Amino acid sequence: MIFWKNILSLFLKKGKINNTYNLKEKTYIGIDNTEVPLRIYHSNKYTHKTAILFLGASPDGEKHKSLNYLAKILTHFGYNVYIPRIPPLMELNISNVNVKWMEHIYDVIKNRSDVNSKFITAIGISYGGGMLLKASLSPTFQETPPKSFFLYGSGCNVDTVLRFLTRGEFLNDSTIIKMKPHDWGLTVFFHHFIDEIDFGFDKINIKKVLHLRIQNKKEEANKKLRQLDGQEFDIANSIISGNINKEVLDLVDKTIDKKKNYINELSCKHICHKIKSKTFIFHGANDNMVPFSESIQMSQLIHDSELLISYLFEHKGISSKSNALFKLKEFIRLLKFFKKFDNFHAN
Repeated sequence: MIFWKNILSLFLKKGKINNTYNLKEKTYIGIDNTEVPLRIYHSNKYTHKTAILFLGASPDGEKHKSLNYLAKILTHFGYNVYIPRIPPLMELNISNVNVKWMEHIYDVIKNRSDVNSKFITAIGISYGGGMLLKASLSPTFQETPPKSFFLYGSGCNVDTVLRFLTRGEFLNDSTIIKMKPHDWGLTVFFHHFIDEIDFGFDKINIKKVLHLRIQNKKEEANKKLRQLDGQEFDIANSIISGNINKEVLDLVDKTIDKKKNYINELSCKHICHKIKSKTFIFHGANDNMVPFSESIQMSQLIHDSELLISYLFEHKGISSKSNALFKLKEFIRLLKFFKKFDNFHAN
C-alpha cells in the first residue's frame, strides 16, 4: 500500500513530504578543481539504493523545485538521493563538456562510503538524459555501471528537437503533429549559438537580453528589450517570446546547417544501441520542449528498455487539461509503469 500512496503523492502533489529524509548541503570537487554544490537527501529508512539526478539546462541547478520534490518522494521508496550541480548546464552550455562532468560526478558519488555502487539508479532529466547516456559509455561508468537508467523528457536527436522548437511540429508514425513549442528552448538555442550567428549588425544588445533571460531575470530582460527598436527589438522579442518570425527562422536554419556536424555530436541517437543497463523511459505526450517522439526513438534503439508516454504530463509536470475519467485511466498506466521500476530495484 505504501508504494501506491507515494505514487499518488508524487503525481497529484498533495500535501508536504515530511519525516522521510535528512537534507545535507555538501560540495564535491569538480573537474575544474573548484568546490561545487551537492544536495543529498538521505532516506530515514535503512537502504542500499542510491539515485543520482542529472538535471538538464536550467539556471536553477540543484535548487530546481520539481527536482527536489522528486528527491523527497524517492526517499519514501528507500533511496538516498544525490543532486549535483553541473556548472555548464546551469549556465545553459549544452556542449559535450557536460559528458565529462557527468563521468566525474558518477565516479565521485559511486566511491562515497554511504553509497553501494551496485545499486545506483542514474536519472537523466530533459537534456541531461542524452548526455548521461553518452557519459555512461566511459570507463568510469563501465567499471561499475548503474543498475538502471531512468530518463524523463529526454531528446534522442538534437536536430529534430531544434526543428520542433522552431517550427512547432514533429513526425510520429508518419503523422505530422503540431504543437506550440516552449519559448525556453529557442532562448537556450540562441544563447548557445549566439557567437556563430551573423545578424548583419552588432549583436551586443540581443546578447544582453538573452543573458538576463537565461538567469531567470525576466523583468530586467523585458526592460532591456523595451530599450531596443526596429530589427533588434523584433529579433530579441521573437526569441524570448517564442513567437518565431521569418527572420529568426532563417537565422535558425542557417545555424543548424552550418553546425550540423556539431549538432549531430550532441545527439545520443548514435550510441543508444550500446546501452546495456535496464532503461526506463518516461515522456509526457504534452511536452512542448522535447517531443515525445524522441523517447519513442530512444526506446527502439535501447535494447533493454521500458517506455511510457503519458498523456497526463508536460515537460515540467502534470497537465490539468484532461477530464477525470481520462486522468484515472492514465493514472493506472502510470502505476503499472512505476511498479515495474520499483520491482526491478527490489530484486
